[in-house]
Amino acid sequence: MPIYDVLEIARAAEEAGARFVGPNTLGLLSPGKAVLGMIGGRAQRAREWFKPGPVGVSSRSGGMTSAISYYLTKAGIGQSTIVHVGGDAVVGSSHPEVMELFEKDPETRAVAMFGEIGTTQEERVADLIEAGRFTKPIVAYIGGRAAKSGTRFSHAGAIVEGTRGSYDSKIKRLREVGVEVVSAVADIAARIKEILKGDGSIFPKK
Repeated sequence: MPIYDVLEIARAAEEAGARFVGPNTLGLLSPGKAVLGMIGGRAQRAREWFKPGPVGVSSRSGGMTSAISYYLTKAGIGQSTIVHVGGDAVVGSSHPEVMELFEKDPETRAVAMFGEIGTTQEERVADLIEAGRFTKPIVAYIGGRAAKSGTRFSHAGAIVEGTRGSYDSKIKRLREVGVEVVSAVADIAARIKEILKGDGSIFPKK
């Protein structure tokens, strides 16, 4: 989506006291409560793939948003809210903004984050943690390990420029502040299950 159009939407949202998700997004979903956009597809599939629970999901990839949530559900772990922030260079609700909302949400006890090369969203999440503004466990995966400077990786916002927004810089910064970065997307659910183990929060009691 043209950046100028996004800036117009951002201004309109600010004037209205609202926030927006995207552009270039599937939307967001709180299992059993609400859906915005086309995330989850058919209602029956959404009920099978997404279950209410304590883990927030924030992702820059639409496919990975659904995949991570699916892996969590298969591992017996429900989700509080699932957010596809969008894949463009300028977005309405970035990773750090979503993290601030998860920090305030009593239902969210841990977060699964899918990041990728380009922009500084993931580094800014690390800044939040370092400043004490986000305190919950995060398990993250960063896509684009093989990309070189100047490479565009799938999305308009995923382009490496020098060392800024690179795979190595994101991994290094996140690990500096204690974020667990896994080497495979499928490992996210297993690691989060270990973090939540024994606290009785994997699925809310009916």
